[in-house]
Amino acid sequence: MHTEFDYYPLSAKEIKLEITNHSGKKYTCGVEYSLVYYDEKKVRWEPLPVSLIRNADVGDLQVKRDSGYRQQIHLFTDKVPNRVGRYRIYKSFNQDTKTAYAEFSMVDKKGVLRLRKQIDGYWSDNLRMASDTVAANVYSTYMGASEDTIFVMLMNNTPRYQAMFRRKVVSYSAVSHGKIMPPRILESPTYADTVFVRMETERKVYPVGTEKVSVVLKNRNPRALFFGTDCDIARKEGDRWVILYSNPNHNSLGIGVESGEDYHFEAWLNPMVNENRPGIYKVFKKIGFDGNRLDQDWFMSAEFLLDDKMQVRETDSSDSNIHADRHPECPGGITALNPGIRRGKPTKMKWAWPIVFRLPQGN
Repeated sequence: MHTEFDYYPLSAKEIKLEITNHSGKKYTCGVEYSLVYYDEKKVRWEPLPVSLIRNADVGDLQVKRDSGYRQQIHLFTDKVPNRVGRYRIYKSFNQDTKTAYAEFSMVDKKGVLRLRKQIDGYWSDNLRMASDTVAANVYSTYMGASEDTIFVMLMNNTPRYQAMFRRKVVSYSAVSHGKIMPPRILESPTYADTVFVRMETERKVYPVGTEKVSVVLKNRNPRALFFGTDCDIARKEGDRWVILYSNPNHNSLGIGVESGEDYHFEAWLNPMVNENRPGIYKVFKKIGFDGNRLDQDWFMSAEFLLDDKMQVRETDSSDSNIHADRHPECPGGITALNPGIRRGKPTKMKWAWPIVFRLPQGN
């Protein structure tokens, strides 16, 4: 028997009690309970007001392992205000022949700051440990305006990873991880080679567990490119591209790449929070021409494979295992266009090229 959380702020009004039968034996209980507070000055447990509702047994806890039920415990703070310290909830089973209790603590503002310090200490001490998934998943912590709430932001913010944090770091009811984030799907088209701009990874095959991949964006367009530092990675699942969890915080820097220049960067797979498996992945990044409107930007991408045995041969971008997306305005980009240029013959394709010009005023 245990409470949902180990710590609660003084503003708490209810406590959720969770009862689970691990014994394989039959247990019965009603809704009755007792609540006590430990007075450290008097060195004794002090009874507190409880609900006076009485009814028949709510039913047997199933013999089956891990079955049980939950009960909401109301705190009568209008009669006895919450105090800093330890509390216990007692319940009787099998006609008062068995008794169990669950303990929790209340914390004030100083206690909340100690919990915040405990969280930050764990994060900083374990962040560089290769095996600590919980520390690797945290990307930011801060205090809320209420001074009760501690915000702990997670890259993989699903219920499973939130529970991992509570088990390993701290179980405090006023820790907020924000909105549950289900996996995102990449809806926009992406292009590996278009309008004389190409993006590719350093290698085409990486082992499962790879932390990051090196990427190069090559600008062979007459115009300069302009974009930010952010990028993402998606994994192909059926006919969808599922975006991997990552740190959403990025440096607010604008990067310009002139014609004929290359831009090198790294993309992180965060394997401990994404449970990456063998398959096809792609780095994608939003870019545009310098001076264009933001709604004229597009996504460049570079595909690669994760292989669990590293027996897949190295491939080039034309390999059947890697399907590079093409921009409809210039299919094949410079890779397909160059052979025709070298032969002095037009290639068999239809393509468009933007022409920018300015008319004199008055015409």
